[in-house]
Amino acid sequence: MSSLNITLRGHYTATRSPEQAMVHLTIESTGESEATVTHEVISTTSDLLTSLQTLRPIEEDGTTSSTAVSRISASEMYLTTKNRNAYDSMENVNSPRIYDAVITIDVVFCDFNEMNRFIQKVDGYPNARLNNVVWYLTDASKGDIGAESRKKAVRDAVTKANQYAEAVGFEDVVPIDIREIDETLNPSALSQKPTHRHPSGVSLTPQDIVLNCCVQVVFETSCDLGSGARTD
Repeated sequence: MSSLNITLRGHYTATRSPEQAMVHLTIESTGESEATVTHEVISTTSDLLTSLQTLRPIEEDGTTSSTAVSRISASEMYLTTKNRNAYDSMENVNSPRIYDAVITIDVVFCDFNEMNRFIQKVDGYPNARLNNVVWYLTDASKGDIGAESRKKAVRDAVTKANQYAEAVGFEDVVPIDIREIDETLNPSALSQKPTHRHPSGVSLTPQDIVLNCCVQVVFETSCDLGSGARTD
């Protein structure tokens, strides 16, 4: 009885449409009056949050049944000040001060039509800007797809190992070691959707989520020497 070890990799790539999108916004005002810039930022933030709350109404028991928005968060206001002329001395009391007030808002949308309508509303405020949109799956979907990907990557390795073993006259293979490999996909190898961009340059086209699984598997197989190696 002769034995043989076969080491190879199995792959599986899953592509899914995104289920959620996180919108990152910045509300910012700059000027010589601290009261004015803080009022402008607070006012715009309040308007936008009120608009979002209509998409995510709170029930009497404190829960929400919204399918449009799953999460809304806003930072504390960050206020900075500096001399108009950066070369002025801090002790120069005659140099006008410039105040900058910033609040950031993150919103997770499950309804992309509502997301686009909200972004149009954001565009109506001169001190609000869209920073980014990140597309992703829910944790439950990622877990399900991850389990499916791992199984199919191993099955891919088993299929190839059996083919190699059969080609040299050995019998069914038995896995003796499995390791998950961090293998990065080449973005240029993935199909790209036509992109609709916001004036800020941010893509508003839902981007497919690609999950890749790669495993390295060591197989053991044997052959009865008395039967002779296959040559066909």
